[in-house]
Amino acid sequence: MSLRICTAEFMVSTNRGTGMAESWLPRMVAERMVTSGRDGATERAPDQVAFIDTDLLWTNTTGDPQHLYMSVHRASRSLVTSTPNTVTLDDAWSFDVGDSPAAPIPAANDKGFGARIKRNRSTETTVSFCRLFRDIPDWVSNVDIGYIGPDESVHFRYRALYSTPGEWRTGNSARHEMYARWARLRLWASPWVSGSI
Repeated sequence: MSLRICTAEFMVSTNRGTGMAESWLPRMVAERMVTSGRDGATERAPDQVAFIDTDLLWTNTTGDPQHLYMSVHRASRSLVTSTPNTVTLDDAWSFDVGDSPAAPIPAANDKGFGARIKRNRSTETTVSFCRLFRDIPDWVSNVDIGYIGPDESVHFRYRALYSTPGEWRTGNSARHEMYARWARLRLWASPWVSGSI
């Protein structure tokens, strides 16, 4: 004969013992998969150009306060450029929580990658031109959104922004390409309790 003990609302008691209930564990409540609309050959972009631009809206209909965080998964990325250029692809996001949330347009927040290539004239030899290829693997960032009350909504915006600060080489020998590929947004929720971080 097994004895089940009285447990808290986020725990279970079975004949195998006690443990955390599934309602306590984080669960994915929304997901968005988006692809880049501008991959391939690029030109000079003094102002940021969005390669990926998407948003996600979710409303808490559980009747209980929730603790939210967003998982931003970026694909592996690649760039090709020629001297003397600087190219970047920055990730940016913003969010708002409330009855009618409206997240502002996000700007770059140092979560991307780039490259700068420039030959040094003081040590110049016979090399007058070079080309750079750079690849980075995929990676994930977790964004803590925090508390969201019953019947409140969260609006999350994400952008991958391409820009070319500095000098720019043109001509038949120049080659400039950028590949952002895709991004996957996954919104996770768990019950909000006093002392949650």
